[in-house]
Amino acid sequence: MNIQNIMLLSVILSASCLMSCAYPPAASLDAPKEISGSKAYLINPGTTIGLSVYGEDTLTGSFLVDHNGDLTLPMLGEFHADGQTQSELREAVASKLKEKGYISNPVVSLSILSPRPIYILGEVRTPGEYPYKPDMDVFEAVSIAGGYTPRASQGDILISRRVAEEKVKYNAEENTKVLPGDSITVRERIF
Repeated sequence: MNIQNIMLLSVILSASCLMSCAYPPAASLDAPKEISGSKAYLINPGTTIGLSVYGEDTLTGSFLVDHNGDLTLPMLGEFHADGQTQSELREAVASKLKEKGYISNPVVSLSILSPRPIYILGEVRTPGEYPYKPDMDVFEAVSIAGGYTPRASQGDILISRRVAEEKVKYNAEENTKVLPGDSITVRERIF
């Protein structure tokens, strides 16, 4: 090999190394296309709960699930709310009221006042935190964030989602459903 071929080879190798450093690999999992209705409304940290116990004004109001996934209620103490559905948490509150002897037959109403927000990052016009809307998909989320920038790779989207106790990254498409607390990253195209 002559010196020109060696120099050309070294330039090509250097460029490919730099490109691989600047562009992180995609996720190894694809996000599920459909999400069951109950999974979309699981309670998680940052969710605001509306609670009403008939005849008990001290247990009526709005309560925030803390960063540990716990909900603290007057007279009843802490409940681990993370990962539960509305009906599961409602039953837990009713059981605790019976168990402590406060009310023999409690009538508990529980609603999600504001689910955890979503986060949209990367190549969108206005990245940031946005309120979650039921049945939202990636396309709607990107639209809320002002749409794609000219450098966006519209087919290269990642979703970071909490699954159990860990964050999992998924490859996503525009029709992928979004859950409360998701972080959506629109990646930059190379050329």
